[in-house]
Amino acid sequence: MSQIFVQIASYRDPELVATVQDAIQKAAAPQNLSFGIVWQGKAGSDPLPIESLHCCRLLLIDADRSRGVCWARSKTQLLWEGEPYTLQIDSHMRFVPGWDELLLRMLANCPSPKPLLTAYPPAYTPPDILHPGAPTTLAASHFTEQRLLSLVSGTSLEYFTTPQLGLFMAAGFWFAPSQLLWELPYDPLLYFQGEETNLTVRAWTHGWDIYHPNQIVCYHEYIRPDKPRHWDDHQHWWQQDQLAHQRLRQLLGMETNTLDFGRYGLGTHRSLSAYEQFSGVDFKHQRLTEAARSGVSTKLPTA
Repeated sequence: MSQIFVQIASYRDPELVATVQDAIQKAAAPQNLSFGIVWQGKAGSDPLPIESLHCCRLLLIDADRSRGVCWARSKTQLLWEGEPYTLQIDSHMRFVPGWDELLLRMLANCPSPKPLLTAYPPAYTPPDILHPGAPTTLAASHFTEQRLLSLVSGTSLEYFTTPQLGLFMAAGFWFAPSQLLWELPYDPLLYFQGEETNLTVRAWTHGWDIYHPNQIVCYHEYIRPDKPRHWDDHQHWWQQDQLAHQRLRQLLGMETNTLDFGRYGLGTHRSLSAYEQFSGVDFKHQRLTEAARSGVSTKLPTA
């Protein structure tokens, strides 16, 4: 079985250690896993990850120095050491038995030269209460006051026998050949909202086809009121947030582009307008078709 590089950016998260342990314990081939972990915490109050695990590469950063999740995810990519596959997850997850074998098998069943798998997983409550759920598409919900696209879980895929072509990416769970790391380096100037739209349009315009798993692979903790958030600890977070929103709107052609995105820009394999036709999302006019709202395209990908 091929090696998998698991990327985790963790901000003061008490679930980090349990997440890593669960991934290792549930894997069909734990010897083929390696973890790149960017730990953002406060010494003495936030538990350190298990440094003795041979498969973990750790970057320890004081939470006061953190610049948010996308900044941290850009650093997890730097811990990659050539593994052929990569999985990005959040630091609060649980897994199904044999999840690594399942991901590799489903990816092989995607009829594309550049496939990736992504979804919003069902929920769990710590320590190990797995909530009922089904694999689903990702769907467009609405545009926010900041003119950013908001996503939700869409159509159920529980009766499909193979992964299904999708329109959008989830930041907290995606799996792909590691070639994606070269083509899609994380933009460290993004903050939080808009991360998934940035990933989606950049991946798609670089020629990646988005698929949603037809089987549940993992579970995600969505609600914990007492968990520290970056914006709770950093009083000037909103300045980063505003700049990130402007950056995304310029990338999407919603505002006049005055920025040089360099390696963080769109790809040249397919155009942004082709993505809008494929997905049913009109960014500039903030319009959504029924296909976008269901997460199922009625058109095949085009150049």
